[in-house]
Amino acid sequence: MKRKIEGQLNVTHALAGGKSGILATVIGAAVGLAVGMGGAQAQTISLSDAFDLMLDREVQYEILDLEENIAAEVVRQARGERLPRVGLTIDYIQTQQEIVNQDNTTFQEGTSEYPTTRVTFSVRQSLYDPVRWRALPQARAEQELVAAQATVARNELTTMLISSYLDVARAQIGLEQARIMIRARSQLESDLALQVDAGTIEADTLLRAQGDVFEARAMQSEREFDLTTALFELYRFTGPEVTGVNYAGASVGIPNYNALVGTFSLEALRDVSPAIQVARAELDVAERQERVARGAYQPTANLTLEYENEETEGSLFGGGSTVQSTEIGLNVDWLIYEGGIRRSQVREAEARVQIANLRLEQMIDLTERRYGALTEALERALASVNSIGAEQASAGRRLTAATEQEDAGRIGPEAGLEARLRRDTLALQGQVARLRVVRLQAELLALFGALDVDALSQDFRGT
Repeated sequence: MKRKIEGQLNVTHALAGGKSGILATVIGAAVGLAVGMGGAQAQTISLSDAFDLMLDREVQYEILDLEENIAAEVVRQARGERLPRVGLTIDYIQTQQEIVNQDNTTFQEGTSEYPTTRVTFSVRQSLYDPVRWRALPQARAEQELVAAQATVARNELTTMLISSYLDVARAQIGLEQARIMIRARSQLESDLALQVDAGTIEADTLLRAQGDVFEARAMQSEREFDLTTALFELYRFTGPEVTGVNYAGASVGIPNYNALVGTFSLEALRDVSPAIQVARAELDVAERQERVARGAYQPTANLTLEYENEETEGSLFGGGSTVQSTEIGLNVDWLIYEGGIRRSQVREAEARVQIANLRLEQMIDLTERRYGALTEALERALASVNSIGAEQASAGRRLTAATEQEDAGRIGPEAGLEARLRRDTLALQGQVARLRVVRLQAELLALFGALDVDALSQDFRGT
């Protein structure tokens, strides 16, 4: 069932340079209008919904299904090569004869015209034919190869969808960070304006704060452009109706490194990796092609059964006839010389086996390197999450202390606002760090062909 996502993307981009008051004011108004319109009509989508839309829209899935159907038909064709050949032939011949010269005094001259009907029923069964008989194992190996390649293709499409989905989530976090910056800078500007009116500070301080506000609004415009770019990449899978993704941010769970690496180990990767399975299937196909090529050196044997019924109505010498014949025979054929074609085919097949072996070794090496790089990156990303978490806790304590000192009148509002901005910024940075962990986890699972879209979708929603 197709799921229709209703909504409309309406994002206006503004570019700003410098801190000109007029230009920044125009940018702020345009961005505010765009965000307001987008927020009113925005429709977000979960990963599972995006996956369902991809299944409906992506033509590659239909192509993969057709390729698997073709491979199944090739297997049926190869199986049919082992079955007998049954044929029925009907010949109708109209014969006209005329004696033009002969020494028989009885039949010195004469003409006749008569029909002949011949019906032949034949059965031919192959008793031994290495080329034809080995075609079935080869077709089955090719079917396994097509299935493995389809698995890799579907896995790659799912990985690309998840990557695009997380790019949108990251852009949304960046946009929220820009909005927090605007709120903090605007609050500081308001507080400083009151102090300027009271005559406690100089107007230059307020002008610098206003410049910071304009810069924050320009940053928001850039983050909105980043979000639009990320959404454009997602549109390939979902269509242009989507304006955002469901991503819980800090509520998204992250894996335990030791448990994850223990379950998805390097040893297990060699056995279940879809890419390695494709390379092994290619080697199997190449080896079976070599067996077929070598089978051309061997003889073939066929058993034939033929029944024929021939009816003739009249002839030059009068009368008709009906002749029935049955033939059973054994045919043995052994090709001695064919111009070097078989030797060339065997050499070609041997070279293809060597290529397949090299590709298998290369794929194993590349997959193991990819696994090592992902696990190392995942370990560093988890350490980054923990480090940002510690900084966030420290920022929370500093905000509490700054609030207490501000309430006591020992410091102004600037320190408290900066401490609050630091805490909120670290919270969003923590979400970005967790998102990187989730991305690396998905790439590691994709390496094993173990992506579970529904489970990831629930994790992204924080459920």
